[in-house]
Amino acid sequence: MNEPLDAKSQRITGLNWGQGLLWYATLDHSLIFTYDPATARTETKLEIPYPAADLCPSDEGLWVLAGGGKLGQRLVLWSLEEATEIRQFDCPDGAAAGIVVDGQRIWLPHRNNRKLFCLDTQDGKTRWVIRTEKENYSPASYDGELWLIECDPGPLGHWSRAEQAKCSFIRYDTVRERVAEHLPVSFVPSCMAFDGERFWYAEMNSKGFSSISRKALTKS
Repeated sequence: MNEPLDAKSQRITGLNWGQGLLWYATLDHSLIFTYDPATARTETKLEIPYPAADLCPSDEGLWVLAGGGKLGQRLVLWSLEEATEIRQFDCPDGAAAGIVVDGQRIWLPHRNNRKLFCLDTQDGKTRWVIRTEKENYSPASYDGELWLIECDPGPLGHWSRAEQAKCSFIRYDTVRERVAEHLPVSFVPSCMAFDGERFWYAEMNSKGFSSISRKALTKS
């Protein structure tokens, strides 16, 4: 397998936390990496035949969000041991704004349509759909709590300049279908992961990833 790439030189397309590691995918390579904050070690975990838009480790293997399928986007479960596909589903409505797996549920946002889909991990069927007030993307899960990036793109909507966007990391209550915690950030993240204490994120149009503690955002 290829040697690990320096994340600082790469455009990060997806981040997620799992198994005590930060998992990430890059724009220019069909490779999946892990980063261990305790040792600062990067390891190549998997090579796949297509770029990953996002990813999420689970007990069954590694879920990858990628192009393809009937509506242009699909979810693929990969075996890390065998480096083979286990199963795949089409993304409903072409939703492709990130993926996170929480037990038997897959959370999949549709950013433009302001929807949050909940799919079954076994058959890919949509269990329910939540309509969100603002744009949401790059879901993360920790200890059963769902986190998302919430974005107000600016006065011209999707035609606004990237620097006009106002973003926050939000904890979302899926039972009451409302935002339970709102943490504004001063940057425009392209993707995000949460390890229980720190948010890991890549910034729009930038290379590499950074982190910030939840406490620091709470105090700001």
